[in-house]
Amino acid sequence: MHKRYLYLFLWLLSFGLNAQNSVFQKQLDSIHKLRKLSRDYELGLETRINYAKQAVDLSKKTDMDSIVLNSDMDLAWVYLHDVKYFDKSKKILHRSLKPVYKSKDSLSIIYINYLLGYIHSIAGEKKDSAYYYCYKALGYYKNASFSRLDKHTLRQASLLRMIARLQMDEKDYLSSQTKLIQAINLILSVPESDHSREDLSDTYNAMGLNLKNLKEYDKSLDYFQKSLELSNKISNKFQNKLFVEINKAELYKVQGKYKEVIEIYNKLLKEPELFNKDPASYGAILCNMAYTMYLDKDSNIAKIDSLFNESHAIFEDLQLSYELSASSNDMSEFYYAINDKEKALFYAEKAYNIGKDIRKYEEELRALKQLSRLKEGDEGKEYLYKYIALNDSLIANERNNRNKFARIQFETDQYIKETERLSTQNILISIIGASLLLSLGLLYFIRLQKVKNQKLLLEKEQEQANQEIYSLMLRQQGKLEEARMQERHRIAEDLHDGILSQLLGTRMNMGFLDLKGNDDALADYYQYLEEIQKIEKEIRALSHELKGDDLLAKTNFETLMDQYLKTQSQIGGFKYELVNRGVLFHNIKDVIKVNIYRILQESVQNIIKHAKAKHVWVNFYLETKNLNFIVEDDGVGFDVKTDKKGIGLKNMKSRVEKFNGSLTIESVPNKKTTIHIIIPV
Repeated sequence: MHKRYLYLFLWLLSFGLNAQNSVFQKQLDSIHKLRKLSRDYELGLETRINYAKQAVDLSKKTDMDSIVLNSDMDLAWVYLHDVKYFDKSKKILHRSLKPVYKSKDSLSIIYINYLLGYIHSIAGEKKDSAYYYCYKALGYYKNASFSRLDKHTLRQASLLRMIARLQMDEKDYLSSQTKLIQAINLILSVPESDHSREDLSDTYNAMGLNLKNLKEYDKSLDYFQKSLELSNKISNKFQNKLFVEINKAELYKVQGKYKEVIEIYNKLLKEPELFNKDPASYGAILCNMAYTMYLDKDSNIAKIDSLFNESHAIFEDLQLSYELSASSNDMSEFYYAINDKEKALFYAEKAYNIGKDIRKYEEELRALKQLSRLKEGDEGKEYLYKYIALNDSLIANERNNRNKFARIQFETDQYIKETERLSTQNILISIIGASLLLSLGLLYFIRLQKVKNQKLLLEKEQEQANQEIYSLMLRQQGKLEEARMQERHRIAEDLHDGILSQLLGTRMNMGFLDLKGNDDALADYYQYLEEIQKIEKEIRALSHELKGDDLLAKTNFETLMDQYLKTQSQIGGFKYELVNRGVLFHNIKDVIKVNIYRILQESVQNIIKHAKAKHVWVNFYLETKNLNFIVEDDGVGFDVKTDKKGIGLKNMKSRVEKFNGSLTIESVPNKKTTIHIIIPV
């Protein structure tokens, strides 16, 4: 009887569990279906967002964190397809970071950091954040392994491409090129597919832009051609091909090949669905074509005017701020050239206001330069001053200079206004005041120029002093080596010609002695003669060794560095290794060697103060006419992003930049720190 109840209970329990599992499975199927619909690109974006939100709401009812996380990621991804939803996407991603770090889910950590890096790189406002998230994702790739290797290899390449584009924006073209080459090698390592071809085409396109900025136009064109060839193999990738064609046309424009530019744009405009597929690119083509016709001095002014106005209207409708600023500058130049100064002024002011608001400094500079030509008198000068101030600040990469120039200009304007007010009260006082102000201003600028000249002179003298110190150190080192060798030679000659000769003569004279005595005494006598002969051989061998020139095998510069490292290694308690792979330092300018030596000193001092390193490696090698100088230690490391503001690191960077070189610092906490310097020689 009890068994019957037990069986009944177990059957009911099983039925309940199956029913519960059935409900859960239906929920899961619905979630997967909603996610799939959210990725259907044939649907409108708002519809896809709605499906993704429904998937999130349904996932929360399951009370399973992994399902909720995946649905959140899906919604964040859908939001990324329109810039206006970027903030919502960021909010979801940041909310998801804490649980994935807690669960140590490497795949989700990489994906979230990848998306955050993408958002910041596209938005372009916080490039440091974009670097941070991209490098964080790459770091997790280095320390983790995944079964779907091809997918993650392509994602690593995508991260490298994003970093390269950020470096390109900062005009760090050499570092950008290095990242793009790494990305290309990664993509080529996976089996060919539509996805890999698309990624490789994008990377070739980015490399073409990079080489264009480096003014290597022939190589740039080669990479654009490679990108186009791959685009032709990808189905439904019209937009990718369109961008490459536009970049190719802009390359021809830089080279002054206007006929080729117009030919490309005419070909693109024949695409029947171009406007519907990508109205922004359609407008850009019209604007670029009009500007090219203007540069080519095309006489069809009416057509150029029509193209400009049509493209500008498209940008207005789409609310594309950057395109509006750029096209306004182009139109202002055109109208200025045909002597329509009213329109030229209107579009120059429009370009300036938009460029300033969106912080597109290139267009702001173009507008300022144009306004300085269009405005007359002091107003034109004011725009010219702004142009100079902004241009200087961009070249120096120090935006604070702009504030400084603006403040000086404001104070000058205040002085002028005060002078004008005083002139209404008393003509004599105004003349005296103006004269005084002019005199003070002149003295101020004379003094300022004098200080600048003194500073430049001091820097020049310091540089000369550094070279003289280095030359003196080399000469001193050479004299020490020469003195040592002379002393060795003298000792060798004294041993060979003096002591050895005397011993030989003494032994020979003793051999001629007619000694008499018992057999034991005679045996001892001959044994001593043999001992003297052995001593002669040892002295002869020693004198030959002292004559050797092995000490001069190293160059003076290497010897100098070796002695410095030897001294500092005793102070810092570390072992060192100095490796030179084929660098002939006597062919390298003294000024470069002086700065390399100073950088080595600064690096070693930092290692002794902070790194607690046990080993230090110093390497030199040549690569494509560039001197590579690497200092590496196995110390505690430091945070490169937050701890690179010290005066020592700034001095190192300044020394390298004087020779158009690059300095890269990489540090892994508790593992190593590497300083890599590349100097063209």
